[in-house]
Amino acid sequence: MDDSRLKSRIEETNRIMTELLDQKYRDQLSTYIGKECHFRLLYKISRDGCSNTAFHQKCDSQGPTVTVLYNTNNTIYGGYLSKSWISNDSYINDPNAFLFRLHYNGSSNPLKFPVSSAIYAGYGHSSYGPIFGSGHDINTFSGTINKSGNYFSLNGGLNMGIAYNLNGQNAASVANSSLQVTDLEVYQVKDGPDPNKSAAKVGDSVLLDKPWRKFPEFNMETLQQLKEAVVDYEPESETNVTAANILLIGQIGAGKSSFFNSVNSIFRGKITSKARSGSFEHSLTTVFRKYTIKDHNSGQNLKIRLCDTRGFEEDFKIDAQEIAYILDGNMPDRYQFNPSAPFTTETFGFIRNPRLGDKIHCVAFVVDGSTIDVIPENILKQLKELQGRINQRNIPQVVYMTKMDKVCPNVDEDAANMFYSSGVRDAIDKMSDIMGLPRGYIMPIKNYESETGLEPHIDILILKALKQTTDFADDNMEDQMDKMAAEKRREEKD
Repeated sequence: MDDSRLKSRIEETNRIMTELLDQKYRDQLSTYIGKECHFRLLYKISRDGCSNTAFHQKCDSQGPTVTVLYNTNNTIYGGYLSKSWISNDSYINDPNAFLFRLHYNGSSNPLKFPVSSAIYAGYGHSSYGPIFGSGHDINTFSGTINKSGNYFSLNGGLNMGIAYNLNGQNAASVANSSLQVTDLEVYQVKDGPDPNKSAAKVGDSVLLDKPWRKFPEFNMETLQQLKEAVVDYEPESETNVTAANILLIGQIGAGKSSFFNSVNSIFRGKITSKARSGSFEHSLTTVFRKYTIKDHNSGQNLKIRLCDTRGFEEDFKIDAQEIAYILDGNMPDRYQFNPSAPFTTETFGFIRNPRLGDKIHCVAFVVDGSTIDVIPENILKQLKELQGRINQRNIPQVVYMTKMDKVCPNVDEDAANMFYSSGVRDAIDKMSDIMGLPRGYIMPIKNYESETGLEPHIDILILKALKQTTDFADDNMEDQMDKMAAEKRREEKD
């Protein structure tokens, strides 16, 4: 099936991770609209940012929509338009429009308020968010609104009862006269039953009702928290280690170099390609590199180094002793691999007395999640042999499962579906059995490959995996410090 047909087939898959509107209220709104409908989330201010630009980019020309506000009084209210939002500074004529209240002061209390001046049902202007009514019955916001604590203080106004018949209600009884909202969502309204109710299956992967792994919410707040955590990370001062060394190991084409490029892109604020990546017959990595990453907002280098080495090839066996030298900190940065002359103790640049900061503190196996059923036997043999050397050194290990968008089309549509996908869950279970690692150590991600711009949900998956890896690296450094202290005590005793 080509990409356009596949995308069309899964277009209506609900983005369960981010939607707040309960099914009972969807059913209530369908009743108010007068026909069976289902709802597709277009815009959410906690996820997409509260700005006039984001709203119009995502919601203009999308047909019928429901705008839902969730205020800090635990009240849910909003409006419906059967016509599209526009940006040309004009009113939207819509005799089918209405305002509504679904929840009031913590209790379910639905009411519908029909439009009384249809020619002023809505107002579309490029500088504003959603506006209902000639007198701005509901004027949500203009410009950009930043979150203040746990809510957004919208700068519009509530002048209800001008273009809509409130049937004796007022702004206080409908919306607490409050535009302090925890969120605002705009849903596209489509005719017919929700296809996800009857069949969420696409290919061999199904969207589950509940996530199979607890994970932070996919929103801008989570993204910012994770970025700050990674930027602020540094090894414990007593280790005298300036940066955690994370070794990326995997089969060619699995996405080792792409993972570094993806991390680098997140902190550059744009798609970058510093490390050579792609699908080729032989490994593109011919030099051992300890890549540093610069956060261009703060101007500082992260206290994390992503170390890249040759990828596993079916017809070329990696020298396990070379990898051992990397693990032990003997191999210098930018060493050029030479298949005819492996790295030895006599090689120029060999680090004879490596410090803790030279060693590898955590190993990340990078595995193509879409091909785990067909990994060649000799590749698996190399992985297990290498894993034995890593275990001997008590170095923690994680697995970055890449290309999960190929495992599940729902993840291709939206990376936030990752932990609702049965296909991803099954792939994690298989890799856990292969590697003998706990399932929590196996992290499904999606590298930047076909994208031309950054996507928050992809960033969140990558940053969460990186943060967990640094936690494991800290455990290793602490263990190494304890080991060195014990050896020192034995020497003093002798």
